[in-house]
Amino acid sequence: MKNTFKMMWVLMLGAGLFTMSSCTDDNEDPEPNGNGETTETTCYATKVVSTDEDGDDTYEYEYNADDQVVKSTNTYEGDSYVTVFEYKDGKLDKTIGDDTDVSQFIYENGGDIPSRINTTIDGEDAYFTVITTENGNISKIENSYYDDNGDAVLEDVTTLTYENGVITRSLTETYDPEFDTFETEIDLQDIVLDGKKTPYNGQIAFAFEDGFNVLAILSSNVISANLVSDDGDGGEIKIPYTSTFTYNDNDYPTEFNVSLFTFTSTTKVTYDCK
Repeated sequence: MKNTFKMMWVLMLGAGLFTMSSCTDDNEDPEPNGNGETTETTCYATKVVSTDEDGDDTYEYEYNADDQVVKSTNTYEGDSYVTVFEYKDGKLDKTIGDDTDVSQFIYENGGDIPSRINTTIDGEDAYFTVITTENGNISKIENSYYDDNGDAVLEDVTTLTYENGVITRSLTETYDPEFDTFETEIDLQDIVLDGKKTPYNGQIAFAFEDGFNVLAILSSNVISANLVSDDGDGGEIKIPYTSTFTYNDNDYPTEFNVSLFTFTSTTKVTYDCK
């Protein structure tokens, strides 16, 4: 189901979900294919099960002949939500969720990252996401919804910070239209990556499933970070986030354990490698 940037989003950081980068690992030595060339095994996530104190949250994925995800089934607390993904010119063009939620992807200047996603529910405009990129990196994600009068209302903004092209901070702020103010919801700083592959090989479909998760731009898995908040006296409180991984022979994570304050979760990933 479509999530917003809440605590569950933070707990999912350990997946390093939804990378927009290449699946190639420069540290891996591909095997010869018998023709003097080299080939690399790519693993496609077919099932992801996250477990915490509330139970299991399961995603199952199906792919087309081009190894693009075309269907996902999310099961949580006995309920299932099915999303179908459609492509045009090799890019994600449209998603259909439970036959009622339709999202259209808009690209500018031939880019591979959408600049806007428009969503309707039962044929009515519901919400949209505006995505800003700078130097090939996503720098801002703005989520808005339509009120009862059909007017667009900004809901939240996520701003991303980079050093030498590597993400170091993700700040999500919610907007209060009544007072025209922003309030910090999640401020994740001091992000450290593991340099290995993430489960989703750069497919935007996976990013969209989590409300166009900011982790769509990560090149590898998050192993540590600090969740920063105001202590009420003008100072900061830093809550450490950590994640440990188990990898398969192709450097894809098969299991990861996340810890943030008193929250913990374990995620297991099943792949089809070829």
